[in-house]
Amino acid sequence: MLRVLWIAAAIACSGRSSGPPPAQPAPVAAADAAVEATPLDQDLSKLVERSLAMYQDVARAFEASQGNCAAATARLRELAGRYRDVAVANAKVLHDGRDKELRAALGPRGEQFDAAAAAVVQSPIMSKCAQDRSFGKAFDELVAPP
Repeated sequence: MLRVLWIAAAIACSGRSSGPPPAQPAPVAAADAAVEATPLDQDLSKLVERSLAMYQDVARAFEASQGNCAAATARLRELAGRYRDVAVANAKVLHDGRDKELRAALGPRGEQFDAAAAAVVQSPIMSKCAQDRSFGKAFDELVAPP
């Protein structure tokens, strides 16, 4: 159920853009490697892993904030920088109409993803800070593409 909510949220967030999501930067090969990295939007299992890590980090950040909306907002902003690639890749996948592929990729990690999403959604910080403009903006910046 929470996976469906997450996908719906991602779709809603991707609809905020007035155009297609920005192009991913060209992959950079390591100096001693001839193989280029696969863009995150083309490696759905890695995208799921990064998304799961993001939600787990958000849950930990909320817990560490100890009910302080300003602290939670600051942590969300830091995480937005760290996980910008996840928001961009999710938007690209959804823009390309590959939401069914994304749902399928979520399958093997479904229970873990549900637990992480529940920890975020059911966090006391969410209920306490949801109406705080700065908090809301920081959360949007985390999940919405730039």
